[in-house]
Amino acid sequence: MRLEEGLEVLVKDWINLHEDGGTKFSVGEVVNNLDRDLALAITPQMKPSQVSELIESYLHKIPGAVENAERFMAQFETPGDLLEETDLDCFVCDLGTPEDDDL
Repeated sequence: MRLEEGLEVLVKDWINLHEDGGTKFSVGEVVNNLDRDLALAITPQMKPSQVSELIESYLHKIPGAVENAERFMAQFETPGDLLEETDLDCFVCDLGTPEDDDL
């Protein structure tokens, strides 16, 4: 799965979860864990594809983040496979945690 597609799946799933009452956190509140300014740019009227584009553009500012995210998304063939493994909140948290290959 491509990064753009995977991000959109995660965003769309989180929006649905929030609207259905499965979480009290909006997409913007989750994205705030990455960057406050990025979260402020997200509005309720935005489509999932627009939000995912914002997140991806933010990743381009972090050395190695796009490559790591692309490698992660490449593991999944379908949206269902991706959603079985993670959600937007977990994905954002993982992006904020530097990997330590020595562990």
